[in-house]
Amino acid sequence: MAERTLAAVFHRSGDPLTLTDFALPQALPPGGALCRVLMATICGSDLHTIAGRRQEPAPLILGHEIVGEVVALGDDLTRDGFGDPLAVGDRVTWTIAAACGRCRNCQRGYPQKCAALRKYGHNCLHDGQPLTGGYAGHVVLWPGTTVFRLPGNLPIPAVAPANCALATAVHAVEEVDPQPGESVLILGAGLFGASLAALVRERGAAAVIVADVRAERLAQARRFGATATLDLGKLDLPAATECLRSLTDGHGPQVVFEVCGQPHLASWALDTLDIGGRLLVAGMVMPGTGFAVEGNQLTRRCLTVRGIHNYAPRHLAEALRFLARQDHARLFAESVGDVFPLVRIQDAIAAADSGDYLRVGVVPGC
Repeated sequence: MAERTLAAVFHRSGDPLTLTDFALPQALPPGGALCRVLMATICGSDLHTIAGRRQEPAPLILGHEIVGEVVALGDDLTRDGFGDPLAVGDRVTWTIAAACGRCRNCQRGYPQKCAALRKYGHNCLHDGQPLTGGYAGHVVLWPGTTVFRLPGNLPIPAVAPANCALATAVHAVEEVDPQPGESVLILGAGLFGASLAALVRERGAAAVIVADVRAERLAQARRFGATATLDLGKLDLPAATECLRSLTDGHGPQVVFEVCGQPHLASWALDTLDIGGRLLVAGMVMPGTGFAVEGNQLTRRCLTVRGIHNYAPRHLAEALRFLARQDHARLFAESVGDVFPLVRIQDAIAAADSGDYLRVGVVPGC
């Protein structure tokens, strides 16, 4: 086994990431693991941190959308999240965070809000275990992480972003439970929104309408299952409302997913909902993103507003099952538009920041 590995370290916004050599652990705690990184993809939240729009404890190794190969297993980690045997050499992905399983939030079904939560790609180097981000040659998995061996021959680029965008989309769909024949509006056509389009289309939604300001993203959303799109870069909201009504038999959508982080669009979405409609809020993760809610409309039109953040292990399990069905894996693999070696991490970040691709991949070597 290798004794050292390379990682790209983030120090502060405005500074390039620095390539740094780290020693690999020679022993693992019970329930831990060491994985060689096969690919990490650059999530929008990573770009927010790099740009200074989001604060994380630095220095740290970013990257939480990861596929790896098991190099070593600690005692007690013998089976994956599906209940199947886990062994050295397996291709795996894992939950975005490690949870204790014992605290109040874990017991209530919110392991992503564990009192002792530790998140991959968000952990300071000074917190005892530096190798917990995907922009590296190796990642050390904490005890309390749910690891999944990749089903079948799923392509690595399809799986890497599944343990963020797709798994969180599975959680969002679970919460508001779109029914066959219902109309769905998705605000935001990044990979989160595209994942939602694919999921609700498979569930039999009558209309899957995606709104965004970028025409190229809307074209990609159609490939993922959108039946119609609203270009909010060209339509003002009154005009968009009229289009939306025409696409939903005059009633408005029964379900809206907000995954764009724009408060005024969340308020607009509430006004468009059908009687008994549900609004799922997932994109407003920055402080100060409050949005106007008319209480009279909530009560008289019997509306529901629900928020989610991240996901539980069962959602990642379902995301992987979804990729294994039909031709979904090919579609999600194609969302990774370019791949860079780790030594070109700054080029990878620039490509991701351009917005030309839903995802950009980083690998230890090409």
